[in-house]
Amino acid sequence: MKKKLPFIFAISCSAVFLCICGFLAFQYRNLDRRFQKLEAEAFHLQEDKAELNEELEDSAARLEDREKYIAGQKDYISELSEQIQDFDEDETEDSEHTDRTGKDGIYAGSNTGNDPYPDLYADKDNLPVQTGQKYVYLTFDDGPSSLTPKVLDLLDEYDAHATFFVVGKNNEEYAEYLSEIVERGHTLALHSYSHNYNQIYRSVDAFLADYEKVYDWVYEETGYSPCLFRFPGGSTNGSSYVVRNIIREMERRGFTFYDWNVSSGDGSNLTTSQNIIDNICSTVGYVDNPVVLMHDGRGKDATLAALPTVLKTLSEKGYDFRSLDQNSEPVQYRKSEP
Repeated sequence: MKKKLPFIFAISCSAVFLCICGFLAFQYRNLDRRFQKLEAEAFHLQEDKAELNEELEDSAARLEDREKYIAGQKDYISELSEQIQDFDEDETEDSEHTDRTGKDGIYAGSNTGNDPYPDLYADKDNLPVQTGQKYVYLTFDDGPSSLTPKVLDLLDEYDAHATFFVVGKNNEEYAEYLSEIVERGHTLALHSYSHNYNQIYRSVDAFLADYEKVYDWVYEETGYSPCLFRFPGGSTNGSSYVVRNIIREMERRGFTFYDWNVSSGDGSNLTTSQNIIDNICSTVGYVDNPVVLMHDGRGKDATLAALPTVLKTLSEKGYDFRSLDQNSEPVQYRKSEP
């Protein structure tokens, strides 16, 4: 019996050892499964975190875009308010001037036969004649610039015609685009040489001197004689007394000026491409003879970005895109007579 005790003890120890090993193996498998589960949960949490961060970034970007959009619309409303105020001041100034003088001022050169600008006369035979029912006039101010050929390419995609009111000063390096505007079937018009309000609205003579420079520049570059023009800032800029005399003298020379009745609002650097799209597409249908103000001058990337959507949206609504021509009814804030 004594001889069997060591053997029994060894067997018992082996059994205990095997039980402990089995228990540890079981625990290890449980821990391994729990670790794998935790690892999977951690992976999913990382994915959720990445998605939340992406949503947060998207929300922040949308909020920033919305803030820019609101700022652009505020600036657009401010622009419209200034136009309304200009109309009110215009009527007051006309009344005061009539009370003081009892007559309108006349540019001296128109009656003396001594015209210092003998070549500044319009030839309206250069304008095309277009037909159609539902139409819109897209107009671009302050070019040409590096954006102009891109605008022309987009217009070509929709067989769209437009009118370009050009400025000479600081744009001479882009003079080659003047001929391209004409060759692609658009109307080339004048917007002043200097775009300097204080200079050109000082007097009729100051205005004519400035416009002769841009007229000569366009003619020398293209052989084309423009007969349409737009006042920098619109015809409500400057003294109504001076501007009415400018209108009278320019009309005597055969020129016609155009303001606008749909503003894209892109004159402000705060304006986003979505502002421009909304301002144009939501307004065109509510006015007769829609003349849209846009810009293709330097830095107007928001306008370029908005243009494809504007063209697509209005085209789908059945609009033809025309350039201003002999049949176009002028949109004018001021007339030569009060």
